Amino acid sequence: MTEQEKQCYNSWLATSRSMRDKPFKLRKDFDKFEEKPEYHSLKKVCYFLNKFPQIKKDIYFKAPFEIYKDEDFFDLKFFASQKAIKVYTTYLSQLQEQSPDGETQITFIKESLRYIGMFCMKENIPISKYIYHKTGVTYSWMRHVKSHEVSIYSLLEFEDLGKIIYSVPSDEISFLLSDRIKENFYAYKNRYSSSCHAKKLVTEGLQRINKVINKHIKREKKD
Repeated sequence: MTEQEKQCYNSWLATSRSMRDKPFKLRKDFDKFEEKPEYHSLKKVCYFLNKFPQIKKDIYFKAPFEIYKDEDFFDLKFFASQKAIKVYTTYLSQLQEQSPDGETQITFIKESLRYIGMFCMKENIPISKYIYHKTGVTYSWMRHVKSHEVSIYSLLEFEDLGKIIYSVPSDEISFLLSDRIKENFYAYKNRYSSSCHAKKLVTEGLQRINKVINKHIKREKKD
């Protein structure tokens, strides 16, 4: 049994128990686990998560508990099914629609700002250039939003964001991003503008990240 399979199993176990406020211990002994019926499902889940690294494992295991509030347990066989993928997609859509001041969304915004900062450091670009950066012919931020690395709310301080979204043909938006992002863009902006915490978090966060990135770029130029 691989280390990755063991980690995947324990991620599933921890999420399954904690989502229903039940105690748990991570499994340490995997002796002869390959002989158990659930091993086949575990292998399928690991293969799927490897094939699509943009899928966040913790959210993937959490999704059905959020969608099916009355269900108490989802086995590995469920997570190896097409239904689990559909539930994951549905849950991501729900997350995107949550209030920017909600606890889950605030956490996501913080993670998004870190991700944006690390991306700009890696690409050696100032924060102001982030929404113009492209990977091939595709805006990088669109890839990041679609793969749930970045919250749309963390981008609303970028002045040209709406202009970029509406400059991309609708069929391309459907493929690259999401129809809902374009359809609901001004609804997102209104929620963000009237938020108590999200706007302050993004504004101050981008300012701090900008200072760090500018120092990094100056060091790179000197070297």
